[in-house]
Amino acid sequence: MTLRELSAIASACFIIIGTVWYIYAAIRGDKVKPVLASWVIIAGTMSLSFATYWTSPHHSLVSNAANAASVIATLSILITVFWLNVYNRNAIKFSKFQKWCLLISGLIALFWVTIVWIFHGTGIVPNILTQILMFVGYLVTAEKLWRSTKNTESLFTWSCIMFGCAIGLYTGIISGDGLAIIYAGRATCTSATIVWLMCRIEQRNRLLVAQKTNYEAM
Repeated sequence: MTLRELSAIASACFIIIGTVWYIYAAIRGDKVKPVLASWVIIAGTMSLSFATYWTSPHHSLVSNAANAASVIATLSILITVFWLNVYNRNAIKFSKFQKWCLLISGLIALFWVTIVWIFHGTGIVPNILTQILMFVGYLVTAEKLWRSTKNTESLFTWSCIMFGCAIGLYTGIISGDGLAIIYAGRATCTSATIVWLMCRIEQRNRLLVAQKTNYEAM
């Protein structure tokens, strides 16, 4: 087995392990509080990312294993979160931005179908457009975490995603796959930002607890 294949397997394993833990934590409901609307967007754009990549000239399951594993991961989480919402009788609510993401995703999908099936082109441009949309979506999540005083996501899961995507970036580089590099590079940067913001919330809360304890001890 080559180093390229080993790195692809390692990348997928990190993502899957993080997913299994997230599903477990979401079902327990102790700390992780997933929002159905958010996972609809994430799973949809992730699937669109891999679908458009697969119609590019030099697609490879090994080169872009991180994206393939992420499709399985996000769809699994989406199914779990949907079941939890049905069980708890929670209504799905989309924010204005999420509605725009759904609309733009639909337009990109239509653009992709038109290029590939009507004009017999490739999915390169739709794939890059999808990465831009996902980047903007993560920026909105990052902005919310920056303002938030409570972490409702799993630090372990996002750390696994970050490491998995970083390894996936290495796989894309040694494979010479431009779209895989763009995907993994974007995913590594965005997931690392999310991890840093969650650590920031946890650290800030620990400091507040310590300050409160010191004040009460005075």
